[in-house]
Amino acid sequence: MPERRGEVKAVDWASLGVFGRAKEVPAGLKAIWSSDQRRRRRAYEDLSELLVHQGSRSPASAAAVPFLIDVVADQEAPDRFAACQVLLQIALGEEEFTLDERPDFVHLRREAARKAALTVEELEAEEEAWVAAAADPEELAAREFRALFSDVEDDRQAERWDIEAYDAVRAGVPVYVAALFAEDPGTRLYAAQLLAYFPEEAATVVPALISLIGGADPIVAATAAVAAGICARGTDDPALEAALTDRWKNAENLAERWAAAIALAQLLDHPGPDVLADVQAAAEAPAPVPRFPFLDGDIAALAAFTLARNEALARNEALDRHEALDRHEALDRDEALDRDEALDRDEEKNYPG
Repeated sequence: MPERRGEVKAVDWASLGVFGRAKEVPAGLKAIWSSDQRRRRRAYEDLSELLVHQGSRSPASAAAVPFLIDVVADQEAPDRFAACQVLLQIALGEEEFTLDERPDFVHLRREAARKAALTVEELEAEEEAWVAAAADPEELAAREFRALFSDVEDDRQAERWDIEAYDAVRAGVPVYVAALFAEDPGTRLYAAQLLAYFPEEAATVVPALISLIGGADPIVAATAAVAAGICARGTDDPALEAALTDRWKNAENLAERWAAAIALAQLLDHPGPDVLADVQAAAEAPAPVPRFPFLDGDIAALAAFTLARNEALARNEALDRHEALDRHEALDRDEALDRDEALDRDEEKNYPG
């Protein structure tokens, strides 16, 4: 049992904005080491509610992270998978939102640091400019409505707490990588799911996941495939593409094949039509996949988020092509105008008066 467990009581939880009774956090962090399975499970449920509220995090969320990482790190600890689940909630707030919006954590970190130096007046001016920059009346109305009920100082604080919680969980990546090779399949599954969301650590994470993609356990391989695809999203990593393609082509069941296809469609900006056909088929899956951790097994929703990513890329590329064509046509018009003006000048020289 880690020595750090004794430090739980030294934290002033009441000052850290716990979503509930502050004393329940140290009690929960103690109870997750209990020999009573029911007590442990209840403690994890309580911690998830105390540390994450409707997707929002508080300073208490980040403060609790080291104690949860200790559970994952201890090979003798019970319910290591449950610690991974709570760590995922603390890191992301909501997995659905992260898969849908695909936030840029580097940008969020920079924005939190930038906004920390701004006055409230400067934050309000930025919000007013953001509202005014709406592309159409519908978007303008939506932005005005959001601004009406927002508080720029509270928003800045929440954004800082969220990225601090994410970074606190990110610090445990080496521990989660080691947990990929635990004897307990549940620990391996939820460690893989957690690792999916740290793209800045892809150089460490992806090779470890590749080693599982070719493994004998189909659900572990499927989970590792999706995790690697999300972690390396849009990179076209050739080693990962080869591993995923092999698993996709040689899958023994539909869920395994669909997971590999989803992973390829996350990894590649231009997956082939056969891959996308399998992702579309997964989006129509009639039931959750047992033991598959992403979105509690809802592979149809995961496939839908993946298709949305590829459709957004296609729209952006079409827009880029359209803008490039417009620029080319404008350049041609400018060149033609320049030529006409040059001819006019020549005519004036040759035929004065």
